[in-house]
Amino acid sequence: MAQTLARRAAKCILFLLIMLVVGRSLGGAETYISQYFARKVAVFISGASNIETLYDAYFYIDFVIVVSITTAVYLITMKLINKIRSK
Repeated sequence: MAQTLARRAAKCILFLLIMLVVGRSLGGAETYISQYFARKVAVFISGASNIETLYDAYFYIDFVIVVSITTAVYLITMKLINKIRSK
């Protein structure tokens, strides 16, 4: 029981560490997300396009991108770890 809990906690910590690395390496969301796309998302989410909703849209888009990249890296890492452990 304790070993299973420790493994789950280690996996969560690994995911969060990968997310931290990916988020820090991407930099600011304004550099890779166009203002036109962010404005369209802001209008879709809140129905208005002011600076506050624009920054919210940048955050949501950035968060989705970071989580998707982190998930891909995490799954690849877990497959590699399982492959190494099975040898």
